[in-house]
Amino acid sequence: MKTTLWTLAALIVAGYLLSTCLVPVKESETVVIMQFGKPVRTIREAGLALKLPAPIQTRTVLDKRLQLLGLEPAEFVTRDRRNLVVSSFAVWRIAEPETFLTSVRDFDTARLRLQELLNAGVGAAIGNIPLSDIFSVDNQQQGLPALFTSVTGNSSATALKEFGIEIISVRPNRFGFPKQNLQSIYQRMMSEQERTAKQHRAEGQEAAAKIRAETEREARELLAEAYRESQTTKGKGEAEAAKTYAEAFQADADYYRFSRSLDAYQKIIGDNTTFILSSDAPIFDYLMTPPTAKPPAAPLPEPAP
Repeated sequence: MKTTLWTLAALIVAGYLLSTCLVPVKESETVVIMQFGKPVRTIREAGLALKLPAPIQTRTVLDKRLQLLGLEPAEFVTRDRRNLVVSSFAVWRIAEPETFLTSVRDFDTARLRLQELLNAGVGAAIGNIPLSDIFSVDNQQQGLPALFTSVTGNSSATALKEFGIEIISVRPNRFGFPKQNLQSIYQRMMSEQERTAKQHRAEGQEAAAKIRAETEREARELLAEAYRESQTTKGKGEAEAAKTYAEAFQADADYYRFSRSLDAYQKIIGDNTTFILSSDAPIFDYLMTPPTAKPPAAPLPEPAP
């Protein structure tokens, strides 16, 4: 009977020791072995590990997966005294389990400490730059991405050192202005747009005036050039006509006088015209005395055969 009891007791003790000495570790977990409340060993690999039986050594299981922390909206002031309401989120994980347990001990406390750290980091980053740099799209070194990249780098170093937490990324999910400032902001934006529109209109009118002046100058130059060329061509034509007339009149002076008399008749004689002139006036020579035809020119001799 006693042997059976001792055997049963031995089995119970062995089962207890086995259950407390064996430590199963999952892929998503990190196990910290605690000895009298102090971390002595960290198990990161999945599998089955051994430890001293409780209460000498105990285990603390931590989730090593990525964690998401949403930050409450907060109001910050830029370097040029503009108020902004920013809400953001952070992705983090436990990088140093032993530091994590000795500093914050649990996830709730870790979230509170991280929220304080990140809010301070975001406020410091926004307070160091003007509003125009935050919303800049021209310079790759400025703008929201660069701002929150700097917040991630600065906060991650502090969180790793003090809390054993690695901050993977900090990003904004809302970025705006306080409600009480929206109306003045809209007014300022409208004024700025009106000023820009007036400037563009003035520049457009100035450019249009320059174009019109240039066009008018070119038109005047073209007209002057065309007039000069037309006058030159007209003068050449008139000179050529005068030369032709002179040659023709020199060839037959009687015909020239006859043509001039006909032109005079056409100008002075019209319907119901009455003249009282002497019949021996030179102008009526061709009316009273018809012109005599010249004898035909002698034919050219035919070429010898």
